Amino acid sequence: MTKQPEEGEIWEWRAFGPLTRELDATVHAYPIRMSLINIEGRDIYFIAPESDQNIKLRKYNDHWLLKFKLLLEGSSGEAELYNESAAYTYSFPVDHETLKTTSGLLRVKLNHPQTGPPLSADEFSDALANASPPVVRAEVQKKRSQFEFDGGWIELAEVWFAKQHTNSISIHSPNREVVDLMRKRLPMGEGWKVLNYVEACRRWA
Repeated sequence: MTKQPEEGEIWEWRAFGPLTRELDATVHAYPIRMSLINIEGRDIYFIAPESDQNIKLRKYNDHWLLKFKLLLEGSSGEAELYNESAAYTYSFPVDHETLKTTSGLLRVKLNHPQTGPPLSADEFSDALANASPPVVRAEVQKKRSQFEFDGGWIELAEVWFAKQHTNSISIHSPNREVVDLMRKRLPMGEGWKVLNYVEACRRWA
């Protein structure tokens, strides 16, 4: 099972760190959202030096999907506004226009023919790896659960980067004030680093 994309503009605050029993119990007291409990998955993030856009390959059954989670606004350490939609999810093979769109979002220049047959996931990834500057592939394994509250939801995840095994907590809502209020309610404790997945990949992938 994989989670369907959200639809529309969503504020998200995310941190990585040690999950205490108190925090775990507090989050698990909320209702499970959309049967999303202990969902295992594998993502490959495309990490470029001059872009913070969340663009990744997501494993779905035995094939890969390309997914854009478009960063609209936000500053480091605070909630960020994303636009996510099924319309930003692409099945392979993809056309060269999709590759051009991806390179533009990642702010890299393609050193790749701009025409030709549709691209497989490997060909797409290789074109980005050979761009200027090159785009790095960062593989991340996840086990995620989501819990809903009035106006939004919380996600808990166990996450495996190449150099780090850690936990993630994130708070989501169309309303930023709801996100900020829930942050104050949760017993976060010490040791959490406020990062999005792109920033986390730069540290630990």
